[in-house]
Amino acid sequence: MIAKRPLIFWLLVWGTLTILFSTSLDSVLLSFFFVTFLIPVVMATSLFFNQYLVPHYLMAGRKLRFILYCIYMIIVSIYLELLVMVLAFVILADYQIDNLGKIAGDIYLLTVILYFIVFFDGLILAIQKMNEKDRIITEMEDELNKNNQSEISIKVKRKNIPLKLEDILYVESLGDYVKVHTSDQVHITKEKISALDERLPNSFVRIHRSFLINRDHIQSYNKEFVTVNNIELTIGRKYKNVVEERL
Repeated sequence: MIAKRPLIFWLLVWGTLTILFSTSLDSVLLSFFFVTFLIPVVMATSLFFNQYLVPHYLMAGRKLRFILYCIYMIIVSIYLELLVMVLAFVILADYQIDNLGKIAGDIYLLTVILYFIVFFDGLILAIQKMNEKDRIITEMEDELNKNNQSEISIKVKRKNIPLKLEDILYVESLGDYVKVHTSDQVHITKEKISALDERLPNSFVRIHRSFLINRDHIQSYNKEFVTVNNIELTIGRKYKNVVEERL
């Protein structure tokens, strides 16, 4: 969705400007070609402002440089707009300035439109970054809460059974049900091993599609097996990299 957002945004800008200028140029086709000349200036200014100036200077606290470079950006972008006007005058209007209409001949209105688009694009990016930041914070809080828990509840024969995490040796998936091996007994539940993996803290490591182990009870391990409670549990091929990193 994030990758598609710029394309959709600029297509909307392109269409809106085409409609706007078509009212003065009395031609949708002529307006389309005029906007085609204008849109690279708008895009370049927006990208430079939002992707470079804001993160590297404004967000970094270098406000004086940010203001200075913004002034440079405005001067250069207006100069590029003038070049667009000249190209439109030469190529589209056939040297007849009246054919460009009032809007196309008004550099002040073009400047207003340009920076409205730039700052509107910046507002959208800012909202996206805020939402992304909130999402990351929420995930970190959930992860912290999960790692701070001391027990987990599983459903066994329609009853919720609390288990201390330190007592769980490993979890074994056997198709339609799951065995939770503890230090003194085995609990059978219908819950999926993937669901348990999401609920358990980082001290539990998925080593196989059928095994989820408590890292605190590992006796030994190599590239093929992990030994827990004197039982060798196979490390799945697609889990080897994760196991090496986690263990």
